[in-house]
Formats: sequence, C-alpha cells, structure tokens
Amino acid sequence: MSDQQLSNWLQQLKPQTKTAFISVLVIGFLTHTFVFTNTLPNHDGLVNLYSTQDKSDLGRFFLSPFSGISSYFSLPWINGVLSVFYLALMAAALVELFQLEKRISVILTGGLVVTFPAVSSTYAYMFTADGYMAGAMLTVLALLITNKYKYGFLPGSLLFYFGVGVYQANLPFLLTLVAVLLVSDILIRGMKLKEFIIQTIRCGLLTVIGMVLYAVTFRIYRSRSGNISDYQGLSDVGLSIDIIDEAIWQVVGRTGDFFFRGFLTDIPVTLFGMLNIVVFLLIAAGIVLLIIQNRLWQDWLMLLIAFVLLAALPFLSYSLYFISPGVVYHMLMVMALLSFYLLPVIFFDRLDLQVFSNKIFSWMTILAMTLIVFNFAIIANITYFNLDLKYEKTTAFAGRLVSRIDHTPDIDEAGKLAIIGRAQTDLPLTSEIIPQSIPAMTGSSGGLLLTQPYLYQALFNTYYDLSYRLATPPEIQALQETEAYEEMAVWPAENSVRVIDDIIVVKFGE
Repeated sequence: MSDQQLSNWLQQLKPQTKTAFISVLVIGFLTHTFVFTNTLPNHDGLVNLYSTQDKSDLGRFFLSPFSGISSYFSLPWINGVLSVFYLALMAAALVELFQLEKRISVILTGGLVVTFPAVSSTYAYMFTADGYMAGAMLTVLALLITNKYKYGFLPGSLLFYFGVGVYQANLPFLLTLVAVLLVSDILIRGMKLKEFIIQTIRCGLLTVIGMVLYAVTFRIYRSRSGNISDYQGLSDVGLSIDIIDEAIWQVVGRTGDFFFRGFLTDIPVTLFGMLNIVVFLLIAAGIVLLIIQNRLWQDWLMLLIAFVLLAALPFLSYSLYFISPGVVYHMLMVMALLSFYLLPVIFFDRLDLQVFSNKIFSWMTILAMTLIVFNFAIIANITYFNLDLKYEKTTAFAGRLVSRIDHTPDIDEAGKLAIIGRAQTDLPLTSEIIPQSIPAMTGSSGGLLLTQPYLYQALFNTYYDLSYRLATPPEIQALQETEAYEEMAVWPAENSVRVIDDIIVVKFGE
C-alpha cells in the first residue's frame, strides 16, 4: 500500500471511527500507563515471565497464537500497547455497529471500553492481556460484519470462532451485544417483526456456526489428547435441564453482587454502586423517552420483544452458568456487562434534543457516564496500587526468608523445599480497605503473592537464583510426623526454618 493509498483510506474513515480510536488511545494510556510501565506480576505472573500460553487444555485453543504476537515474554509495555490498540479497534467497531453519531457519545463509548473493570482486572495478568483483548475485539468485529453484510455471518462466524477460542467468556459477550443491537433497532429504528426475525436468524447463525466450529475443535482435542482440565467445570460442559434452576439463582445473585454489592451485603456502599443505580435509572428513562419520541406503543408486539431482550441481559451475561455447572464467574469473565453501560449512551445518541425532557436526559447521561469512566479509571489505579504494594511486600518478605534460609545450619545439604502452612501478612489496607472500596478485581487482591509452594519455588528461582525441588505430599506428611518438626515454632520464630534430612522446612502454620 502506497502512502497515497493509505492517506485516501484514512480520509474515507468516518469521523466517528477516528474519534473512537483516538479516545481509547488517550483515555487508555492516561488510565493504564502505571501498569504498562512497571513490572507488577501477580501470582500467575511469577510463573509466566516466559510462557507460550498454550491453554488448549482449558479450551483456549487460539490464546497462544494471539498472545505470541507480542512474543511469549511478559513485556508490560508491549502487551499494554497492543491491548489498547485492540480495544481501540473494538470501540471503533462498536460505534459503527450501533451507528453512533454524536462526538460525545463516541468518546464515552471509547472511555467505557478501555476503563471497564474487566479490562483492568485482565491487566493484572499483563503477560497475556493482549491475547484476551484480541479475542474480545474479534467478537465485536464478528457481529459488525454480520450486521453489515447479508452473508456476513459466514466470515463473522470464523472470527467469533477465533474469539471464543481465545476465551470462552466471549460467548456471553457476543450474546449481550446481539441483544443490545436488537433492542436499539426496535426502540430507535422501529424494526418490524419480519426484519427482527431475519436479523435474529443471521445473528443466530453467527453464534451457532462459531460455536459448532469451537465444539468440533474441542472434541478433536479431547479425543486426541484426553487432557481437558477440570478448571471451571470444563470437563463437564453441556446443556442440562437439571442445572437451570440453580443457574437462574446464580445469575440473579451474581448480577446483584456486581451492580449492587454495597446495597445487598454488609460491605459499605461505594461510588461504583451508586453510579450503577444511576445507570439503571437512565436505561429506564431512556426507554420511556424513546417510546414517546418514536410512538412505539403502536407496535406493542415489538415493544414487548424489546422488554424481553432487556430482561434477558443478565442471563445472557452469565450464560455460561447454563452450560457448565462448575463455572465460577470472576471479573475477567464479565466483559458482557459492558452492554448495560452502553445502553444509556446509545439512547442519548438518538434522542431529539429539541425536546426539553430529552435534553435533560442527555445532560444527565453525559455527566453520569463521564463520572463512571473516571470512577472506572480510579478503580483501575487502586487495583494497580494494590498490585504494586503486593509485589513490594512479597519481594521484601521473600528477601527475609531467603536470608533466613541462607543462615540455616546444614543448608548446603538441602535440595528440596517444603512450605507448610501459609504466610500471614495481610494488613487492613490490603485485606479490608481496598477490597471494600472497589469491585472484586480478580488477580490483584490480597497482600502477598506467595499463596502456594510452587510460587516460592518460582520466585526463588527467578529473582534469587535458588533452585529447589518441592517436597512431595508424602514427604511432607512424613516430615510432620518427626520430632524435629514438632520442635519447630511458627514463622517468624528463629527455629521456624530448619533442614530436616535434605529438605528445607519452612513452618508458617500447622
């Protein structure tokens, strides 16, 4: 492509597309630069400083190739820049998908995408964040192509196949976007039943073909290797009528926990929770205003369908509960909930501002969503603050432990390491204040990275050049029955570290 061709192509892009892309770059780097420019590994990061990210046993068949674009090293700046680039493309695709026109709504969409807590939580796993963002981007592009072209569901299903092959949580992400697209078409464009059926079929084909391709890949891998992890109930995936009741209650509980945790539990109410109340009020108000503006009561059937789709959003967002009874949702998996925050922006973009009530709604939406984006950015940086504190505490603690080991008698005879119990270093800041101030940010919570013996092994090997094999469970059980172990006190007592036979024993608890 020549310079002139590139220039012509850029000039043909809609202003809204450019604005969405640039807004993600600006807001993204303002929000996430700290985690991009520091090495802040979490527990998984300690053992993934170099990793091919081959997670085929988890059903993530395409995570490795997409993560490999930035190399298999944990490179925060490269991983971060690439992930923001993918999110910028994703935001531009969302703007095109929902045909957003107002500049402020485009900027707000970009801000919501790049600061959403699922993104910030993924950045706790920086070594693979770009791969996951690529999967989310492909999912949105798949729906955009399906919506734009008559047979777009064919290439779209291939893109979705890649997206869900990066992360299975992209299935509920797609389903919620489809629902929001249909709702917006009904409320804004006045979509009729025939067009609705055709559009639903096309989106259904996109989803079904993509998932069939994924299921075939899953079965082929399972038949050839037989090595499917039990993680998140993957070894027991399938639709079953027996789990529907339980799944429904799980959806209700998780939806309430995400949006209204402070109102439903003893945890203090935060700005995050209060703003979520505002979001739902804006959604309700926007629906009423669109019904009045577009006289939608004249087609009560389509209006009823729109309400059904809106009511289905929580169930679509947590739809994996209906597929895998063992699944445990966490923050990395809830990109689908972004759809709730997009709804007021989509409504605002298409309201006639000549009407006073619409104008009031528009200003309320702008103020509320701007505050939400800012609050998301604050949540992100509290998350990174905790990651930094956690990492610093871990390395300081490990330094003390290594020094103690170095001064332990008979250390030269030891070749194995036994970590018994769990180190307790949580202070109120990391165990109470931060968790109560922000949503449950997976991967960054807690006060110490060293939660399992293999993490001590990895940290010692990587940062202290100490190579120890881990004692086996039978060896640890035998140690605990010895008189020498019984005489040991709990860390940080002087005799909490000693060599028994050829094993370095560290006693953090019974």
